[in-house]
Amino acid sequence: MTLDLHDLLAEWDCPPGELSARTIVGHDGRELLQLRVDLGLLQMFPDGRPDGTRFHGLPSAVDYFRHEMRLGRLPDQPDDWRELERELYQINYRRVALSTLAEECLRRNDPEGAKAHIRRALRDIETCLEGIRLIAQQRGADYPAGAALRPSLLFHRGRLRAQLLLLQQRYEEAVEEAEQAADELARLLAGTEATEDHDAAVEFLRDLGRRLRRDYNIGATLRDRLAAAIESENFEEASRLRDELRRRQRQNPPLAEPPASA
Repeated sequence: MTLDLHDLLAEWDCPPGELSARTIVGHDGRELLQLRVDLGLLQMFPDGRPDGTRFHGLPSAVDYFRHEMRLGRLPDQPDDWRELERELYQINYRRVALSTLAEECLRRNDPEGAKAHIRRALRDIETCLEGIRLIAQQRGADYPAGAALRPSLLFHRGRLRAQLLLLQQRYEEAVEEAEQAADELARLLAGTEATEDHDAAVEFLRDLGRRLRRDYNIGATLRDRLAAAIESENFEEASRLRDELRRRQRQNPPLAEPPASA
């Protein structure tokens, strides 16, 4: 057995500065994700905690905090909070790996594989956002972990949701998702010292909405018409459009894969 990573990576071509990911089968027959990084690789389980462990007997630190809060308790051990933060960063790396796998599926003309990876990536984004909200309750909304991760997570959530909707041929909803994500990210960044990357992320989402409207010849979306009815105080039409929106939401499956149970 060799411990030299060069032997493991010799046949895995990855241009400098780019990301690459793959799935493998471990010694125990379970699926694993691998993310190629500049000086080696990261290996993760696709569900639960990326490192494959449990936390206080539960599938993840996020699950533990959910459980405690349902019982009216907020964990106060510093080690628990540090472990939650560590888990969020690990999950975010897995989100990157899953997003990369989705892009590779699209290049291979495998839309079903892309959909599966995108749903898992969206699941991880929602888990990270929930963990950030938990941390904010204890350490404040400006705590570095949340301040650094949340804008990126919101951007990628909007981008991936729009991509998944396109793969499902739900073009009008893809437009709405891109535009709503741009607005949500802009609101988050308002009043902060937004970087050029942040501004570029907002503009990317706005441009995505514009391109989708043009490419799929989409005028006023359902949400556009609802907003116009409310603004003109046409409450009967607004009520009808709300019902139509609720029907659409019931008929279509959720975009994100639900968290895996233990």
